[in-house]
Amino acid sequence: MKRKHLAFIATSSAFVLFGAGALTTQALMTSRIEKRINTELPKASDITASVPLVDMPQNLTSDSIKSAEINIGSYSLKGSKVESSIAISANNISKSKPTLVGSLNVTATIPAATIIKSAEFENAEIVGNALQVSVGASGLGKALLTPKFSNNAIYFQLQSISILGNPIPSSSLPADIQNQIKSKSIRELSVPKGLKLKSVSLSSKGLSVNLQGSNIQLGKLGSTL
Repeated sequence: MKRKHLAFIATSSAFVLFGAGALTTQALMTSRIEKRINTELPKASDITASVPLVDMPQNLTSDSIKSAEINIGSYSLKGSKVESSIAISANNISKSKPTLVGSLNVTATIPAATIIKSAEFENAEIVGNALQVSVGASGLGKALLTPKFSNNAIYFQLQSISILGNPIPSSSLPADIQNQIKSKSIRELSVPKGLKLKSVSLSSKGLSVNLQGSNIQLGKLGSTL
C-alpha cells in the first residue's frame, strides 16, 4: 500500500513538473512571437499572442509554429492616421527570418467613433449592423446603409428608408440613388500582396474588414497594411 502511495506521488509530481515546463515554454514562445510582430509590424502596439498548449510538442521539434492567435490593440493604417485594432489567426509560421506564414486571416476593425466622424452623411449613427443616416427635407427620413465590397474597395449600399416612420420600398426610389450613395462613400483599400478582401461588416465596435491569404511574408505585410 505504501509503495502504491509513493508511486502515485511520484507520478503526480512528474505531471506537475511537465505541466509547469510546458507552460513556461509556451510563455517563452508567445513572448518571441510578440517581439517578432513588434519588429516586423513597427506600427503595431499593445500586442498579445497565444499558442495552443496542445501544439507545444510539435512546435518544439518543428521549424515552424503550427498556429497562433495575435491581437494588436492599436495599428495605424497605411496612408492615414486612422487607428484600428487587428486580430490575426496564423498557421504554419516559420521560425526563421524572414517570417513566412502559411495561411493568414486578418481582421482589422476601425472604431465606431471614427466611422461616424468620417461618414459623409447627416446624423450618422450605427444601428445594429447598419449605418443610420438622416435623409429628406429637414432630415425627417431615416435610411439604413450597409457596408459592401468590390475588388479592393468598400462602400455603403442603401438597405431601407423610412419617412416619419413609414417604410418606403427601395425599389420605388430613383434608380441612381444607389450609385450616389456608393460614389459618396467608396474607399479604396491598400490590400497587401497575397491577401484578398473577404468580407466587411458593421457593429457597435466599428467597421471590420477581413483579409485572407497564404504564403505571406510578415515583413511585407507591415510595409503595405
